[in-house]
Amino acid sequence: ITDAPRFGWRGVMLDVSRHFFDVTEVFRFIDAMALYKMNRLHLHLSDDQGWRLAIDGYPELTEVGGATQVGDGPGGFYSQEDYGRIVGYAAARHVMVVPEIDLPGHTNAALSSRPELNCDGQATEPYRGMNVGFSSLCIGTPETDHFVDTVLTQLAELTPGPYLHIGGDEAQSTEPAEYRAFIERVDAKVRELGKTTMGWEDIAAADLDPSTVAQVWRDEHADRIAAQSLSIVASPAAHAYLD
Repeated sequence: ITDAPRFGWRGVMLDVSRHFFDVTEVFRFIDAMALYKMNRLHLHLSDDQGWRLAIDGYPELTEVGGATQVGDGPGGFYSQEDYGRIVGYAAARHVMVVPEIDLPGHTNAALSSRPELNCDGQATEPYRGMNVGFSSLCIGTPETDHFVDTVLTQLAELTPGPYLHIGGDEAQSTEPAEYRAFIERVDAKVRELGKTTMGWEDIAAADLDPSTVAQVWRDEHADRIAAQSLSIVASPAAHAYLD
């Protein structure tokens, strides 16, 4: 018998930002993935409702940003040791962890933790709802650039897999020109760290390195994706999202 999977990327995303799942729960999720021969665990580690990974030098991210989730739950976060345990547990079951830090929108948990990431220098209120598109990092400031570089550098060091997911979706509160400049800068930073950039299809609005992977969730940027010869992971929201 000769057998091989049809698709090399057989992925599942777990959104631990809107609803936190602890390490034991993530282990159970990985076990279920492995049973069905899934091989990519996309961990959505930051959003408006929660910041889930400890970052050295920015303790407020988890002290403030990690203390909320959708509704009334207590939230939670992973220490860097916890994240390493998840990565190792997954690898032992032939699953690669693909971490996502969503930028520059979906960032209220960070904005409520660090005032300097806001253009007015004032921390926002923590958020527990489900609206989207209202948050944005202050683009182009030294504080924002240092923050993003620090987070991506530590995430790259913690992640043996080749991909860093930079989000990029639903950034309605970021000016289009600033959005494109930001995404291009972050794409370059990821490549400088020796990783491959992955992002939601919205990032195709920027000029990207051809190695970039676009995760298509609503199929509105097909022309830009094709023009730049980007690789695609298909995650159609109307068919593949589970509540």
